[in-house]
Amino acid sequence: MKIDLTELSMNIGQQYEAILTTINKEGKSNAAPFGIRVMSEDKIQLKIFEGGNTIKNIKDKKEFIVNITNDPIMFSFATTDTIPDEYLNEMDYDNSKLTYIKDVDAYLICKVQSIKNGTTKNDPIKSSEINIIKADVVNLKINNPCVKPMNRGIHALMESLVHYSRINIVDKEKQTFFLERIKESERIIKKVGSKDERKAIEIVKDKLKHQGFDI
Repeated sequence: MKIDLTELSMNIGQQYEAILTTINKEGKSNAAPFGIRVMSEDKIQLKIFEGGNTIKNIKDKKEFIVNITNDPIMFSFATTDTIPDEYLNEMDYDNSKLTYIKDVDAYLICKVQSIKNGTTKNDPIKSSEINIIKADVVNLKINNPCVKPMNRGIHALMESLVHYSRINIVDKEKQTFFLERIKESERIIKKVGSKDERKAIEIVKDKLKHQGFDI
C-alpha cells in the first residue's frame, strides 16, 4: 500500500501532536502524547527522553501506533497516566499485537528504522540525553475524512492574540506577564509552527514594538 501522509493534512517538515500507543513484552498497553515530525510521505521522526514506558516498549518491539486525534479526554488520560483499556482496540498486524484508540480520527502503524542518541537544543528541559527515532509508516487507517492533526503552533498563536488584545487595558504587572507569555508562545511557534504561524507572531511582535513594548 502506498503511504502518503499528506492525505491526513500532515505536511513534510511539520510537527504534530499525537498519542503513541505501544505494548510491552507482557502484552500490557501504554499510551502517551508526543510530537511527531513528518520527514517524507511515509517516514516520521520523534524524540523521546529515556525512562518512560513508551521508549522502553519501542526499543523492545521496534513498532508503535501513532493515533491522530483532537480528543481532550484522550490527551488528558495519556498525559497523566495512560489510556484505560476500555478506550482501546487490539489488532494483529504482521504477526504482532498492536493497540490503538477507539474512534480515533486516524492512526499510523509504524516500524522503527533507527534509534540514535541525541541532544536537545532550545528546549526548557535541562536534560540533554534523548532518543531520536526514525520510523517507516507501513500502514494507515483514516476513519474521519476531515481529520486534522493537532499542531501546537496555532494554539500558541491564538493565546498570543488573546494576550495582545488585552495588553493595553491591564496594569503594568499584567502587561509584563502577557509579554512573557507571548515570548513563550513565540518559542513554541518557532520550534513547531508553520511558516504562516511564524509570520503571524512577527506581526504581533512588530505591533507591540510600535506601541513601545520591549519584546
